[in-house]
Amino acid sequence: MSKEETARLVERLAGELTPEVADPGAKLSDFGDERRRRVDSLARLRAALDVEELVAGAAAQQAESAAVETVWLGASLADLSAVTGRTRQAARKRWPGLGSIHRRRKWLGDHVEEITHAAGQLAAHAGDLAPKSGGEAFDERLRLLREGLDRCARDFADEAEAPGDPAGRWRALDELVGTTMRGLIGAAGEPATGEAGFALHLATGVVGYYDHATADRRG
Repeated sequence: MSKEETARLVERLAGELTPEVADPGAKLSDFGDERRRRVDSLARLRAALDVEELVAGAAAQQAESAAVETVWLGASLADLSAVTGRTRQAARKRWPGLGSIHRRRKWLGDHVEEITHAAGQLAAHAGDLAPKSGGEAFDERLRLLREGLDRCARDFADEAEAPGDPAGRWRALDELVGTTMRGLIGAAGEPATGEAGFALHLATGVVGYYDHATADRRG
């Protein structure tokens, strides 16, 4: 969109607003209907300022969304710096959550097979991990685990098509290990077999590794 097109859009948006402003009163230098014209102009100024705030807020939100998606897709803060023309520290200050996303994405990218293997072992031995009582939470987390595994199989297949959400596969994988597996481990009962115990131990190790690798150690 050109500057001219942007200006016309802003002008149209401002024209759709009808703010009320106080009449500052007559001026000694007023000529004819200048008082009315002045009030109308003040109203247009108020509308323009309101649009300026709305547009700036929407643009900032769009920029943050794009920055977050880019990091989920594997970009580093140095890559963002090259695009924004600002330092990595400036990007981290403007979007504080990017550091956490970068650490998670980096770890996830190196451990897709380990995560899905551990999650698959949990699912395979779920019958021997179910608690003796209060199993509703366990059953719900097991359902989410199986859905997450199914999605991983689709998302990380060699012939996987680009999703509508380009970074959705990484968000889903992060949810699988950071929330779903963690929740299932917490809801599991005493393992009924050695294989189930190993599956629980394996999954616990993966989640612990995730926590260690993605922790913020600054300061």
